Amino acid sequence: MSPKPKIGLFYYLKFSWYVGALLIFLASFSPTFIRQYYSQAFFKYMAAGLRFFSSLFPFALGEWAFVFVVIILIINTLQYLIKVKSTYKSKQFWVKTANAMALTIAKLYVVFQLSWGINYHQADPSKSFNLSIPTAYTAAEVDNLSLELIQELNRERQNFPKTVVNNFDKKDIFESAIKEYQQNEQMHPFLQYKNPCLKFSTIPSLGDYLGYLAFYQPITGEAIIRADLPILTMPFTTCHEIAHQLGYASETEANFIAFVIGTESRDPFFKYSMLLQLFSYTQAEHLNFLAAKGDFKQWEAVVKRNKGLLSPAVLSDRLQIRAFFAQRSGLLIPASTTLYDQFLQWNKQSKGIESYNEVVLWALAYRKKHPDVTNETSMDAKEKRGVEYFFE
Repeated sequence: MSPKPKIGLFYYLKFSWYVGALLIFLASFSPTFIRQYYSQAFFKYMAAGLRFFSSLFPFALGEWAFVFVVIILIINTLQYLIKVKSTYKSKQFWVKTANAMALTIAKLYVVFQLSWGINYHQADPSKSFNLSIPTAYTAAEVDNLSLELIQELNRERQNFPKTVVNNFDKKDIFESAIKEYQQNEQMHPFLQYKNPCLKFSTIPSLGDYLGYLAFYQPITGEAIIRADLPILTMPFTTCHEIAHQLGYASETEANFIAFVIGTESRDPFFKYSMLLQLFSYTQAEHLNFLAAKGDFKQWEAVVKRNKGLLSPAVLSDRLQIRAFFAQRSGLLIPASTTLYDQFLQWNKQSKGIESYNEVVLWALAYRKKHPDVTNETSMDAKEKRGVEYFFE
């Protein structure tokens, strides 16, 4: 009778990956547990540590980390294909390959979830803001919001001349965004932002092909933003990426945090950037309502009306932003959009890329609860901290 094979340490380590993957999967069904013990505990301190380390490097460390990983994957894949060229016909080969792939998937799943991904499953921040988020909105509600935003855009745009926008130093936006979060922390302690780490992309043209304006790098904790973005989009984009750094993985929630920062800011530049973005989302949602009904005459009428109500300065700003994207529209790799859309759906964002627009629901709930903040009258430019703060 042959002796039983010994079970070594490697077997237990291999088995632990599967156990870890199963435990994480089960934990994903408890959003409150994840928020309390992972997002607001483990991840909070881990991410702050990563940001501290990455801030020691003057360049976007995480961007090159991605490039390095891709190169290694390509090399390993080629080596593997060469190695198995003569053995792929055997049954043993396919068994080993299946086992290796299963273990690799388990490892990637555990590492991704523990470093970032499980944040997608945490409880949303509605309780933190004491908000009741509706499940849907009507076309009338969205249209009314569009009209309110148009008035606010026209008012805020008067607070700074075009020459100021053209001569603005983009590096100042990072410092200003950090201070916005620090000041907002007094009202919302859960938005505490320690060890800031914001970097400009060193290869921004890559975003033209992959379709990103900025991204959070979970391996290094960096928020990496393209320096070639239109200046008026950068405050909102930067605040959005900081929200990701704080564990708000959902694009809807990151957009909402950026909306709150812009809404509660007294800096006209940040408030205006937020209003531009929110108006784009809101108008798009209203037009989607009309398109779904097949009412394209009304669709055209709404576009014409909104253009007529927006001031020439706001229209010019929106035109420049659209021109930036139009110039790059032909470079985008179609598969990248499809993959990202699928990635978002896998992570509990059922609308995929369209989930960015869901911030409109959150904005409506917030503005309804805080009409004093959203409808405040414009102050004299010299009285606004932002004017002195940004444009001195």
